[in-house]
Amino acid sequence: MVSKKVNATFLTLFILLVSNLTFAQFTMTGKVINLADNEPLESVTVFVDKTSYGTKTDKHGDFTIRNVRPGHYELIVSMLSFKTYKVPISIQADTKVPTIGIEEKTLSLNEVKITIPRKVDSKYLNMFMREILGTSKFGRQCRIVNPKVIRVRYDEKEQKLTGYTSDFMIIENKALGYRLKYLVEDFERNEKTELISYIGYALFEPMKGNDQQQSNWHQKRLEAYASSLQHFLRSVLGNIVNKEEPGFFVALDSRSLNKSRPPDTLIKKKIRLYGLDKDSLLSWNRMLRQPQYIEVIDTTKLSAKQIVQLTDQKGTYSLKINNDTNYINKWEAINVPGLNGRIKFRCDTCQFKNSLYVTYTKEIPKRFRKTYKSNSSRIEESFIPSSEMNKMASLISIIDNDVFFDWNGVIINPLSLKIEGYWANLRLGDLLPIDYMPNN
Repeated sequence: MVSKKVNATFLTLFILLVSNLTFAQFTMTGKVINLADNEPLESVTVFVDKTSYGTKTDKHGDFTIRNVRPGHYELIVSMLSFKTYKVPISIQADTKVPTIGIEEKTLSLNEVKITIPRKVDSKYLNMFMREILGTSKFGRQCRIVNPKVIRVRYDEKEQKLTGYTSDFMIIENKALGYRLKYLVEDFERNEKTELISYIGYALFEPMKGNDQQQSNWHQKRLEAYASSLQHFLRSVLGNIVNKEEPGFFVALDSRSLNKSRPPDTLIKKKIRLYGLDKDSLLSWNRMLRQPQYIEVIDTTKLSAKQIVQLTDQKGTYSLKINNDTNYINKWEAINVPGLNGRIKFRCDTCQFKNSLYVTYTKEIPKRFRKTYKSNSSRIEESFIPSSEMNKMASLISIIDNDVFFDWNGVIINPLSLKIEGYWANLRLGDLLPIDYMPNN
């Protein structure tokens, strides 16, 4: 896939294109068979991951999914006692999917013998559900209808919680008005590394309610969508970033290791060693409070054409981040959170990493928003956002050469980027279907 530079003409045409694509809807058809005997399978769940597009196969193994908007998706095929099948799919017209063969699961002796004491199961079951649903105001209003499908195991030695679901977990999101069928293929929470990862597939079904409930759900969905990554990517393609609407502030962030701060392992070792020496203890505790990175947000607000590139594949775009300039070196001295006063940190040989700094300003009171004029010669120091801005802020870093996304605002190759901050902390309770479109 080849990227091309975006120009103003493209951005203008894109707005017209999105208007047309919003109304374009296509049909997807296919057949599911058992790989063991090539016989058709009935009542297999076939759905497009993280959307409301889903159905079941008929007695001939055939399925039809209608009203699918153009985009890049992952098709999921699932049936109890069979292995989950998944395949990337691009919908740009009516599509017939090649025949899908799925195979039955075989249980190992270890899986058969595993037993979990009720006390341990209850404790870690709650941890599993909390990590999957999230603790946001929307996540707290979610309820798992059938928790018995959840399988968890905790390894005391490795301090690691793992889990999966034996069937679809049914989740009622009472805040956003969705009933989700969610299949967890793999879950891990590692307390040593403080990392959480899970792979799951979701099918959204709008809940039924009275007029007042529908109105409440509509408003909450708009609220969840407004500050989302999906809305940001759609806004980039619509050429409306760093404007009052839709409210996304975007700049470049340069990060470099703080060479005056030793590693955490050494600092904590010294703190234990000098536990009774107040002066030394004070010095090492001060070192611990220093930031691990020297970080600078540039004072140039980015435009859409500085963030997105065209590709040679229809409906696919590439995110770009300028990694040629170390913005820390732009200033004689910089302010660094956690350190008093301005410090000199110019380093032409230091390794650095640039990321997109994105924050949603509409949920930040105006008195806490820090603004500046782009390319102003009067600015003499790097931009430091308020703590309120950072609460809504996310960092996007590119791991591989390209990050591709479609007009739906969906990342096609999510392992090619790293997201930190606000978006990284969102869970299933804050998720909207990919095909969600606000009425404006």
